[in-house]
Amino acid sequence: MNKPNFKEMSRKELKKYVLSHPTDDEAIRELFVNRRNPNAQIYPYPYDMSYEEVEAILKSKINQDQT
Repeated sequence: MNKPNFKEMSRKELKKYVLSHPTDDEAIRELFVNRRNPNAQIYPYPYDMSYEEVEAILKSKINQDQT
């Protein structure tokens, strides 16, 4: 199977492709790294927290967003 040319795809087409191919690292990289908004706010990783603390915060945020 030939992969599509991600650089030629619109953002909408690329999002649809990533949703149907969630393990395609190349497509994910194109969508979330290469095409990210250059004005997007950057949040540094909280190195003063343990992995478990960060994971707990993220899980609670995900659960909060799903309600």
